[in-house]
Amino acid sequence: MLHHAYYVVMRHAQSMNMQQWFLALLVVVAIGLFCMRGFGSRSGY
Repeated sequence: MLHHAYYVVMRHAQSMNMQQWFLALLVVVAIGLFCMRGFGSRSGY
C-alpha cells in the first residue's frame, strides 16, 4: 500500500514542469508558515 502511494507520487513528480514545481513550493511554504505561527495562549509571542 505505501509502496504504491510512493510510486504514484514519484511518477507524478517526474512529470511536473517548472511552473508546477514553483507552485508546489509556494504551497508548502505557505503551509509551513501557517503551522509555525502557532495556536493557543502562546500564539501572540
